[in-house]
Amino acid sequence: MAEEIEQHAVEIARGAGRILAGHFGRPIEVEFKDEHERDPVTAADKEAQEYLAAEIAKRFPDHGILGEEGTKEEKESEEPAKDILWVLDPLDGTTNFMNGLPVFASSIGVLYRGWPMAAALYVPWPNPEGGFVLHCRKGGGCFADDEAVSVHESDEPVPSRLIGVPGYFGVGQGFTGKLAGKAGEVRTTGSIAYELAMTARGVLQYAMFGAPRLWDMAAGVLAVIEAGGTVMTRFRGERRWHPMECLVPSWEEKTPTMKELRGWTAPLVAGNRKVAPMIAENVKRRFSLSSQFRKLTRPLRRRKKKSETHR
Repeated sequence: MAEEIEQHAVEIARGAGRILAGHFGRPIEVEFKDEHERDPVTAADKEAQEYLAAEIAKRFPDHGILGEEGTKEEKESEEPAKDILWVLDPLDGTTNFMNGLPVFASSIGVLYRGWPMAAALYVPWPNPEGGFVLHCRKGGGCFADDEAVSVHESDEPVPSRLIGVPGYFGVGQGFTGKLAGKAGEVRTTGSIAYELAMTARGVLQYAMFGAPRLWDMAAGVLAVIEAGGTVMTRFRGERRWHPMECLVPSWEEKTPTMKELRGWTAPLVAGNRKVAPMIAENVKRRFSLSSQFRKLTRPLRRRKKKSETHR
């Protein structure tokens, strides 16, 4: 079953890639999901989502679909998730795409009761086809089209090799101990799915993500694992990092609703089996917005307390 699903996912991802390639570098209609115009959605996002959903429904009518660009009704749905769920991000890296930067991905992850079982990601690439499909199934290895790929292997981070980190990393986080100052060459691409694909292919030696959504990472995490790596996470309420296995461990106790799955987030560190755990244990938040606010308002609170004392 997983092999059949993988084959279909590859075909569908390639079709989404053709849609995106047809729009790339040309004037395109853009809307924004927020009033600050920081969360764009283009006609390419919508067309690719419609294509993906239609193809999956045609080939697997009994399966569920969770797409980033769902309708308002879909986003509020309290319907229980289907056992086999296709998780879609038709265009991850929309801002790059609409500005003409070929750093994006179309991501298809397939889950069985929360466990990643197959994945396919279309990634633009300077080859004769203009891109490749990174694909895998659980236990089957990871491939870029027909070429087997693997994560970069090393016992510890290599200072001269690339790493993927969030844009805010330099301000809000840092490394402790022996990793300080030599954790790797930082890159921030603006696409979680793309960075996971590059980690699986060994271009990035590891990548970190603060709070990806399910559609950002459902395909890429399986690709990294099947490329010989591991993905460390820490679910809500957990204090320690651990290798990611089931994305929704509570599924067996209670089937989540589609709305609940839309709210899924978890920090991730993806890389090889030695480096990813090392990075997860040595990255530390230096300060948070709330702590900075408390620091800034401390003099005001002291004056208020002093004033109240003298009343």
